[in-house]
Amino acid sequence: MGKFLLMNEKAQASAPFELFVAVIIMAFVIVVGYTALERVNTEVCINTVEREMTKFKVNLEGTVNLKSQNKIFFSPDDRCFASKQTIMKIETEDDRRVCAARCNYPSDTCFIMTFSNPNISGAFRTKCLDLPNYTNFVIEACGETAELAGEGYTAVDPTKNGQIRSGVYVFSNISPAGKTYPDICVFYKAG
Repeated sequence: MGKFLLMNEKAQASAPFELFVAVIIMAFVIVVGYTALERVNTEVCINTVEREMTKFKVNLEGTVNLKSQNKIFFSPDDRCFASKQTIMKIETEDDRRVCAARCNYPSDTCFIMTFSNPNISGAFRTKCLDLPNYTNFVIEACGETAELAGEGYTAVDPTKNGQIRSGVYVFSNISPAGKTYPDICVFYKAG
């Protein structure tokens, strides 16, 4: 019986230590699980932005190349898009090496659609736009075609910082017949 009491006392003495180790392990599992869940949510958010960028790209290219008018609802996930630091724009790139790397073809000039959010790790995406080198995004000349877009739309220049936001877009190719380089009106309405 004395041996049994001695073993029981040792077990009682080590119980607080075992409980402490169990709490540390449980806290570690919770932190790792939370971090993994946050990373998955960020990836889902960025993937929705990338999907919306592709939709924007395809419709804009169709407007330019087919001299048509397209309307899209651009709605990337707000968790990674609504921040004031979010940058989404179309840039004209004049570096042949950058165009070759981003667009997979050598060109002196190319258009690149860029998304970035410095508050989110890994939130940087680009899409090469297959547009003629001298595509013009115009605003002043769009007044004549504003009624084609509909009520409540305003002409925007997607090459200006912060001009691509969530909402409804109408792309219109207003180039006269025979003009070599397209003039594109981009109309926007918050939606």
